[in-house]
Amino acid sequence: MLWQRWLSFILAVFLAGCVRYEPQPLRPQQLESAFRARTLADAGLREFVETNFPQPPLSWPPAAFDLKSLTLAALYFHPDLQLARARVATARAAEITAGARPNPTAALLPTWVVNSFPGETPWLFGASVDVPIETAGKRRRRLELARALTADARLGFSETAWEVRSRLRQALVEYFCAQRALELFGAEAQTQSQLTNLLQKRLEAGETSRFELTVARTQSLNAAIAVRAAQTRLADARQAVASALGLPAAALEKTTLAWPQFDEPPADISTAALQSAAVLGRVDVARALAQYAAAEAVLRLEIARQYPDIHLDPGYEFDQGEHKFSLGPSISLPILDRNQGPIAEAKAKREAAAANFLAVQTAAIQEMEKAATDYHAALAEWAGADQMARTLQQELAKAAEQQVRAGEGDRLSLFYAQLQREAVERARLETLRKVQDALGALEDAMRRPLFDEEDWHAFQRFENYHPPKQTP
Repeated sequence: MLWQRWLSFILAVFLAGCVRYEPQPLRPQQLESAFRARTLADAGLREFVETNFPQPPLSWPPAAFDLKSLTLAALYFHPDLQLARARVATARAAEITAGARPNPTAALLPTWVVNSFPGETPWLFGASVDVPIETAGKRRRRLELARALTADARLGFSETAWEVRSRLRQALVEYFCAQRALELFGAEAQTQSQLTNLLQKRLEAGETSRFELTVARTQSLNAAIAVRAAQTRLADARQAVASALGLPAAALEKTTLAWPQFDEPPADISTAALQSAAVLGRVDVARALAQYAAAEAVLRLEIARQYPDIHLDPGYEFDQGEHKFSLGPSISLPILDRNQGPIAEAKAKREAAAANFLAVQTAAIQEMEKAATDYHAALAEWAGADQMARTLQQELAKAAEQQVRAGEGDRLSLFYAQLQREAVERARLETLRKVQDALGALEDAMRRPLFDEEDWHAFQRFENYHPPKQTP
C-alpha cells in the first residue's frame, strides 16, 4: 500500500541519520602498562609543547627539567586535567542538547467500528500530527544556561590546571630542600667521622678522655642516622614529584631537576598590585561570577517556563468516503500550576550564588593580604639568617685559622668549626624553605605564577587539546 511505502521511506531517512554505538571497553592491565611506560621523552609530549606554547624549549627533552618544563609535562600527563577536559567537552555537548528544537509527533489512527451499518466497511482511517511551538524564548534561555555552564567548566579547567601546578611546585620545593639537607647531613657525617678518628688517635696517645671520644662516637652515629633519614626523605620527595607530574617514579630515575633561582626569592613585590590582581584575576573569583551568571540563566528559563507552549494538531480522517480534516491547536491552561515553585527555587539559588561570590571574593582578599604579609616576614627572616650565616662562617673560619697559626689549636678546632658551619647552613636552609613555602602561598593566593605570565596564559588556552589516547 502507498502509506506503507511512505512510512518505510520516512523510517529509512530517520535511521540513516542516527548515531551508531561504538563500544570502547576499558582494559585495566593494558592501561597500567601504558602508564608505567610513560617518560619525559614522550614524542606526544614534545609535539604538545611545540604546538601549544609560544616559547618552547630549544630541545626536548631538555638537559635539565626546571619548574616551567615540568609544568608542561604535568599539564600533558596529569589525569586531573584529562578529567577537567572531559567536563568541558560534556558542557559543550550540553549546548547541543539545549539548542535542540522539539520534534513533531505523527500518529496513525485506524479505528474499528463495532456497530457499523451493513454494507459499510467497519474500518476508519485517520492520521494526526502534533507540532509543538515553544513560547517565551525558552530555547534561547536554555542556550544561555548551557553556555554559562560551559564557561564555568572552562574556568574549572583553569582552576584544576593551577592546582596541578601548585602541587608540582610544592613537591619541587620539598625535593630541593631534601637534596640540600642530604648534602649537609652527608658533609656533617663525614666531618664527624674524621673528628671521631682523630679523637681515637688522641685517646691512644693519652691526649684526650674516653668520655670525649664517646660523645663524638654518639654524634657520629646520630649523623649517620640523619643521612639515612635524609636519603629516605629525598626518595619520597622524588616520588611526590612524579605523582605531581602524573608519571611513574621510574620516569624520573635518570632525570636531572634544576631550579636556578631557588636561592633567589624575589624581594621587589608590590603588595597593592598583587591584591588588585587577586581580586580581578583569580580564577575562583571568576568562576563564582560565572556560577552567578548560570543561576541568573536558570531563573530566566524558569520564568519563561511559566508561559505554556502551543501545540498545533492537524488531523485527517477518511470516513465512509468522506475526507475529514481537523485543525486542533491546543494549549495548557496555567490555572493550577504557573511554575511558581521552580521560580522560587531559582530565585533562592541566585541569592545563594550571590552570597557565594561575596564569600569567595572576601576570602581572596584576605588570603592575598595574609600571603603577602607572611611572605615579606619570611623574606626578612631569611635575609637575616643568610647574613648571620655568612658572617658566622667567616668568623669561625678566621678564628680556626688563627688558632692553628698561633699554635693554640689544631685540626680538632677546624673540625668543630666545620660542624658549626654545617649546623648554621641547615638552619639557613630551613629558613629558605619557609620563604619558598610563603612564595608558593603567595602564588596560590593570586592563582598565577609571579613569573612567566605569558606562558601561564598559554597554559589556560589548551582545554580543547586531548593527548593521544592510551591503547587499551
